[in-house]
Amino acid sequence: MRKLFSIVFSLVLLLMVSATVTWAQKVKSYDLGHYPGGTWAELHGINDSGVAVGSGDVAGDLRMIGVPLFGPNAGNWFESGVSSSGAGVLTPAVSNTGMIAGTITGDNGYPEAYAWMPNQAGFHLGTLPGDDWSLAYAINHQGTFIVGQSFHGPPNTPTTTTGRAVVWTRRVDWTGGRPTLAWDIHALPTNGLEVPGAVFEGVTLRLWGGWGVNDSGQIAGDAYQYDPVLDEWWEIAVVWNPVKHGREWEMQRLPMAADFLYTEALSINNRGEIVGDVWDWRAAPALWKKDSNEGKTWGLTVLPTLNPSPMWDVAVSINDQGDIVGTCYDSYWVAQATRWNSHAPLSPVQSLGFPGDWSAAFGVNNSGVVVGGYGIGDGPGQAAAVAMH
Repeated sequence: MRKLFSIVFSLVLLLMVSATVTWAQKVKSYDLGHYPGGTWAELHGINDSGVAVGSGDVAGDLRMIGVPLFGPNAGNWFESGVSSSGAGVLTPAVSNTGMIAGTITGDNGYPEAYAWMPNQAGFHLGTLPGDDWSLAYAINHQGTFIVGQSFHGPPNTPTTTTGRAVVWTRRVDWTGGRPTLAWDIHALPTNGLEVPGAVFEGVTLRLWGGWGVNDSGQIAGDAYQYDPVLDEWWEIAVVWNPVKHGREWEMQRLPMAADFLYTEALSINNRGEIVGDVWDWRAAPALWKKDSNEGKTWGLTVLPTLNPSPMWDVAVSINDQGDIVGTCYDSYWVAQATRWNSHAPLSPVQSLGFPGDWSAAFGVNNSGVVVGGYGIGDGPGQAAAVAMH
């Protein structure tokens, strides 16, 4: 399955020039480096209090890490205390409650979805019944929904593997008269799009993933549908809308682009605006917006790119104000952390002014603070942030 987060590293910082001043001069950047004693880091999420989370090396071990950008603890890194060395792609997210969702190495040596808060015990989120491992990608502002995937079959082996999109919902138990936080897992509906038994590169796959979730429980994600006539897999962007108080969901396909074969939905804000990409041999950033506040259908806009011909360009995150961030490549195949907006008329694509020779943006909060990573030459990636407003 194609992983978004392997898209973004290549590389010279190109500053887009406005009529009187460069965009980079309008923002404040934070060169955050890495966890003390480590060598690399990148940040994937930030909450509205300015707490950023990501991944990096801690004493030679891959772990979830974080750092507050503001307040008395600004610049003081923290880490999960749990190894994620067997987790593969590690892209944690953080809610406004301080709850962090991501992936660790489970007791069976496989990846396991995990929720935690600094200096507190974590929650093993587990899998669907009968599954072997899981991944968590996103948590909403209120810390009530976590989305990701649950898998059957060993990871990274040539065997039958089924990946299902899941959501964990928070509940409070009052066992013994004391409140205890717990999480329930739910499989998201597929509407029959998958074809059991279809084979891709020798592996039977039914892959679904939830990538983003908002406070009402709307979930943006995608599916891999097999076309037996063309012997081809199609990645399809979808949205799951909650029903019955966020305990059941209905799936809806999102529109496709005329010039691209596949779609991928990665983030959704509280207005129901969704960003991601459309792709085939190249990728372009994409925005899906509802036709009205009460509307139940979305329209698709392919966003502008730094190079007139898109290369492998992706919109990764959108906040409630409509700020969109992601990564574009310039004509030299150099990755740039970039931003757009969802308002009409749409703004041109703008470079965010991250430090380094190359950069990538992965998350943005409601104050317009963007987090991601950068690098100098072939050196290891380093954490960075930019305050746009």
